[in-house]
This record gives sequence, structure tokens and C-alpha cells, in this order.
Amino acid sequence: MKALLLLGGFGTRLRPFTITTPKALLPILNIPFITYQLELLRIYGVKEVILGIGYKGEEFKKIMNIGKKMGLKLYLSYEKTPLGTAGGIKNAEKFLKGNEPFFVFNGDILANFNLEKIMNFHKEKNAYVTIGMVKVNDPSSYGLIVTDDEMRIKKFIEKPKPEEIITDTINAGVYIFQPEVLEEIPKGIEVSVEKETFPLLLEKGREMYGYVHYGYWLDVGTIEKFKKANFDLIDGKIELIYRKSEEKIEKKLNSFIKENVFVEEKLILDEDVFIDENTNFKGKVIVGKNTYIGKNCLLENSIIFENVIIEDNCLIKNSVIGNSVLIKNNCEILNSAIGDKSYISEFSKIIQ
Repeated sequence: MKALLLLGGFGTRLRPFTITTPKALLPILNIPFITYQLELLRIYGVKEVILGIGYKGEEFKKIMNIGKKMGLKLYLSYEKTPLGTAGGIKNAEKFLKGNEPFFVFNGDILANFNLEKIMNFHKEKNAYVTIGMVKVNDPSSYGLIVTDDEMRIKKFIEKPKPEEIITDTINAGVYIFQPEVLEEIPKGIEVSVEKETFPLLLEKGREMYGYVHYGYWLDVGTIEKFKKANFDLIDGKIELIYRKSEEKIEKKLNSFIKENVFVEEKLILDEDVFIDENTNFKGKVIVGKNTYIGKNCLLENSIIFENVIIEDNCLIKNSVIGNSVLIKNNCEILNSAIGDKSYISEFSKIIQ
């Protein structure tokens, strides 16, 4: 089986971190987010994965070895200009041609889809397209999908008005396409699969079905959802690669913690991390490799990327600190997102 991951977006809702790193490569528990999607595909026997890339596409060469170690063949489908979700699928046509249906994933979804059940459903229905769906409490900010009793799709409602909310099922960002769908998408122009291709296929009478996923699902498209993805994995709400542990401290090679360091709930350290004395950790804290945290600090419910220096007497709470950041003594950073290569001078207070 083959799968296409749509990774060409700018990730504007995840700025400042996506200014330097594509959202699919941002760290979730200190490994690139895309690794979790690749693991899901591997579990269900997908052998070939095409990465539809555009923005900062050269960065994705770094994960080719990750795919190889997982037993996957990865291919890069590069967009010279933004092509949208459908345009990105068409751009990868040479990798997807054949007689078998293929999966398509939005690049910002963390979920434990049962891909075997979705594929079996697709084949049983003899569907042209199957769209994975989830039920949400507040569907007002999503595109709605209306189905009949047989789960045949009858209608799409984009950006619904309050009176148009007649269902709680939305697009979950996973699809199965018959290869013939590729012929329905124009080449070389920006096209949205959600807003243009799917309504057009429905208008043409193509057999389109929805499959409801009842497991874990998260659109990791904002800073808050990015934090939630990290913390949900720690809590065991989804098990992909990481398995929940009762240990308060999990650390990798050459990481060192000095005396009188208190961990209230969970501290995860990557390689070569140094924690100086009398520093406390509350809630969930994740620290990337080659990072130093000084004396008498308090970190709470925060994520620290790689190559960070946090000097003495600092308070960091509900925040994400990017790569290669220097935070001088006596700083307070609350509810904030600090971009890569930032310099925070002594006694600074940053509250967002």
C-alpha cells in the first residue's frame, strides 16, 4: 500500500517556530512530529510513503533515514509553488499511479486511525473516495460532512452558520482515493481538495463515503494544540512510539541532574541535558538535547527545544522555548512562545 502525506503548508498558526522549521518536523516528545504518522502507516503495512512538500522542503531530507530505519520507502514530491491540498495530490501523481487505492493524510493530524478498517470499508462500499471523519463538540469552525444511513456523503458545508450546523461530523484529514481521482484534478494550479475537488466529485455523482473514527484525534495546528499533543502522549491518551511510564524522570544518554532537583509529575530529557541544583519541575516538562538549565529555576508545563541555555533563577510556565535560545538570569516567561535563536536579557518578564 501507498500513502501520501500533505506537508506543503506554511504552518502560520504555529509561528514563530515554523519560521525556521516546517510544522511536520517540530518535536513531539523530542522527535519530529511526522515520525508518529510514519509509525501509524508502518503498523498497518503501508510500505511506500510520498511526502508532498513545499515550504522549507529541503528540511525533509533529514528524515529520510528515519523512514529507512522504520522499513519504509520515502519519496519526496516537491511543489515549486503552493498547490493546495488537491494540487499537492496531483503533483505526486507519478508516485501514485496504479490499480490500487491509496491513503492521503493531512500533515497536521495526530490520530490512531484503524487504517485496516477504513480500507475494508472503502472496498466494501466500492467507493471512489472515502473520507475519514470525527465527531466534535463544536463543529462551527470546521467543514461539516453530511451522510445518509449508509454513510454515503450527501453534502459538504464549509464554515457553517449556526443554523447550518446539522451534524457534528467533520473531515478528519485522512482519505482513501481510487487512482482515477487523479484524473479529476487539474495540473499545475492551486486547488483545494476540501473546497473544490470533493464538491465537484459529489456533483458528478461519484460514490463518496464517510467513515467515522472514534479514537484519538487532534489537529496539531496551533501552539496550544502542539502542547496538548506532547502532554497527551505523556498521559497515554494515544500510544504511538511512546508508551506511558510511571517514572517521574525519563532521560537519555549523557543527561545529568544535580542534587536537590524536585520533579512533581513528569520530566523528559533528551541527550546531553544538564540540570543544575535546586531547580523544580511541575506538571509536564520536556527538554531537548544539548540544553542547560541553571540553579533555582522553576519550569512548569513547558516544552524546551534543543541547544537552549536557561540561566539561574528563571521561571518558565505554560510556554514553548525554541531552538538555540539564551535566557539570562532572573527571567519570567509565562504563557509564551519564544522563537528560535532568541536572546532574553536579565530580569526580563514575558507574558502573553
